[in-house]
Amino acid sequence: MTLLDRILAIAADDLPAAGVDCLLIGGFAVNHHGYTRNTLDVDFMIVADQLDSVRKIMTQAGFTNVAIRENVAFFSVPDEAPRADFLRVDEQTMRRLLENAACVNVHGHALKIPTVRDLIAMKIFALSQDVPRRMGKDLPDIAYLTVLHELSLEADIRPLCDRFGTDEVYALIRDQVEALRRP
Repeated sequence: MTLLDRILAIAADDLPAAGVDCLLIGGFAVNHHGYTRNTLDVDFMIVADQLDSVRKIMTQAGFTNVAIRENVAFFSVPDEAPRADFLRVDEQTMRRLLENAACVNVHGHALKIPTVRDLIAMKIFALSQDVPRRMGKDLPDIAYLTVLHELSLEADIRPLCDRFGTDEVYALIRDQVEALRRP
């Protein structure tokens, strides 16, 4: 079993068995929604106060908790890729995302992923937190998902930027989407 399969099996089986709700986000969710890009890690979202349970399960599975930051914990197996990252959010946010989430098959594992709009909202928030660092991944993800899903800049993206982003981020997204839509 590859390391990727081990990570996905933990998220699909071990975490739910321990009562930990888990949502696949990041590059694998972006890929599922139709925009294919490479990713070096597997990103999940969990409720913040479930980190101890996640840490126990990941450690028992042979992973090392390499770092914990304010809202994310990183796990890896030494000298192997990919890394598993767990973004921590409050319970209310997680419940809302799970209500809209779809259960999908990822490499043979049943996992929950956010809707395309919820995923774009996450990406807008991340981009707004650190524009220079996040432009290379999140901006193209947002723009391509917007075009692929025929979302409206004004009706769909503007409200998400008003809530989770900034006017600067909206302008970046608008310019990127308009460039992609040009013949």
